[in-house]
Parts: sequence; structure tokens; C-alpha cells
Amino acid sequence: MLGMFKRYGFAAVVAVGLGLMTLVVAGKALLSGAEEQGSAKAAQAAGGRPGGPSGGAPAVLAATVDMHVFTDGLQALGTAQSRESIVLTPKVADTIRAIRFDSGDRVRRGQVLVEMSSVEQAADLAEVRASNQAAQEELRRYQELYDRGFASQARLDTVRAAAEAAEARLNAGGSRIADRTIRAPFNGVVGLRTASPGQYMRPGDQIGTLDDITEIKLDFDVPETQIARLTTGVEIIARTSAYPDRTFTGRIANVDSRINATTRTVRVRAMLPNADEHLRPGMLMTVDVRSNPREAPAIPEIAILDRADGTFVYRIATVDGVQQTDLARITTGARSGGMAEVLEGLSVGDQVVTEGLQSVRPGQPVQIAPAAGAASDDAAEMPLRPRG
Repeated sequence: MLGMFKRYGFAAVVAVGLGLMTLVVAGKALLSGAEEQGSAKAAQAAGGRPGGPSGGAPAVLAATVDMHVFTDGLQALGTAQSRESIVLTPKVADTIRAIRFDSGDRVRRGQVLVEMSSVEQAADLAEVRASNQAAQEELRRYQELYDRGFASQARLDTVRAAAEAAEARLNAGGSRIADRTIRAPFNGVVGLRTASPGQYMRPGDQIGTLDDITEIKLDFDVPETQIARLTTGVEIIARTSAYPDRTFTGRIANVDSRINATTRTVRVRAMLPNADEHLRPGMLMTVDVRSNPREAPAIPEIAILDRADGTFVYRIATVDGVQQTDLARITTGARSGGMAEVLEGLSVGDQVVTEGLQSVRPGQPVQIAPAAGAASDDAAEMPLRPRG
């Protein structure tokens, strides 16, 4: 009796285990079916989104081929310089008598900036001025005597030479005085003052700087192979880390007449308007040379399928009143600002798929969904305008 219990008890345990496993599998199947039904309902509700089914035709976003301005980009690094710039330094060795400016002042052409000590030179000038007056008066008297016949030509010539020499000494004395006065040669802004009145200065010692920054000269080097693109008047766009959200537009003014034989580059100078004076001499700037500007058909880069056998897009065409896609081979050119130049394969007005590419196949019907924030009635007709 005990043996039979042991034998049939073990079989009962096995049967119960198999029953439990069967219940678990059946429960999972029921749950999976419920999830599939829920997913199908969600997909049906989302039929208007790119890639979502709607009446059997996937919804996609599309862009219209439109004209866009492209240029042949050329990048370089340049250094900003003042339109005009000098270092204020004396012409003679002496002490500073007066400084007529302060750091950051705006000065005008001809304005006196620095006066050097000139006491001795002023005394010498007064002496030669008196001598010159006497010599000119003597010349006047001898000229009257000569005209009346009471003086010889030789004597008149001697007196005239003495008068001219006295006048030359006066001019030289005035020049020495002028050399001790530093004037602004152009309108500009004075930099930091680096000297003080009473300080002894020699030629070459810096008292300050003067810069005209109403316009900035931007010099940069480009490879000699690109020299054909560098002509006077070509537009450039410059940027600096000091103002990361701004761009500065200028034009090429000059191209150096020589190629650097060591670096095989040519120096180019562009001029940038700087009316607000935000740009300062010495700034490092990135330069984008926009040569060969042209208008060409363009599409967003996200519409392009780059494959091993070529470059393609899904073009949307209407066949028998139904919008469907075809795989079009295209040839692209320049790319900038998220737009690609189309050289061959598309015409202005064609529509291409930009989102939902993974859901379409050649010859498949599609529905054009409205772009985010746009009315659904206008989305299919509105071309995607590239940034200027």
C-alpha cells in the first residue's frame, strides 16, 4: 500500500507541474494578444504622423525644390587691424612738458597731444626771429638805394643772400619747435597712456597709441591654389569668439602681389565696417570667403539618401490622382546651412520626402502630413524656404 502511494504520488506531482506550466503559457498568449490590439489602435490613432499608417498610405513630411543662393566656401583665420594706427613717440630726446589727452579719448586730426620741453629752443627761435627781421629790413633799404642808383648790384645781392639765410634759420628754429609738439595725424581713439609729464623720453619710447577703428583691415592667408577665387569686391563673412552670436560682413580690398615661397600662401586684405567699434585691433577672426555666388535649385540635406551606387531622393509625383513616391537619382553640388545644391535630377517645384523615409518604397502611395505648427491644408503646398 505504501509503495503504491509513493508511485502514484510522484506521478500526481508531475501532472500538477505540467498543468501549471500550461496555464502560464496560455496567460502570456492572452496578454500578448491584448497588447497587439492596443498597439493597432494606437497606430490607427496616430495615422497623421510621418511613418504612421493612415488608410494604408504612410504619412510623410515633404519639401519643395526652391531656388537658393550658394557660394564656393573658403575658410581662413585672420587678424583684425586698425584702418590707421600709430605709436605716439617723440622725435627728440627731452622731458615731457604736457600731455593733452587721457586714455580712451577721441581726438581729431591736427589736435595737440603731447608737448615736449622747449625752453631753450624757444629762446633760440626768438633770437633768429629778431635777426631775420633785421636782415629783411636791410634788404628793403638796399633795394630802395639800388632802385635810385645809389647801390651796386653786387651789394644788393650780398644783402639779399644774408636775408634769405636769416629766413632759413627762422624756419629751422620753427621746425625744431614743431618737432617737440606731437599732433594727431588723423581722427581716432587714443589707447592707454604710458608716460607722464616730466618724464624723460627718447625717440622710439611709447607715450601712447592712436587708432582709427571706424573700419577694420582684416588680413588672412589662403593657399595659392585658391587665388583665382580672390578678386576685389568678393564678399566675406567674419566671426570672432568675443561676439559668438554676430557676423561681420566685408569685402576683399586687396590681394598681395607676391606668394609666400615658404608657406605657398597669399596674403589677402578685406575691409570690415566697424561703425559701432565693437571690433578691436588684434582680434583673431574666422573668415568665410563667399566667392562665385549663384542661384540654384536646392533641397534640405535630410532628404538625401547617400548610397554606394549614387545619391537619391524620394520624389513625390501624382499618378491617376494618387500621390506616390519614386526613387530619383540626383547630382548635388555645394552644401551650406542645411541645404544642398541640386545640379541634376530635380526641377524647381518638385516635392521630395524629408521625414518618414524609412516607411516608403518606390511606387508606394503616401500622404503628406502637415509640418509642426502649420495648418494641414497648407502643408502640402508650402515650399520649405532655406535660410538666407
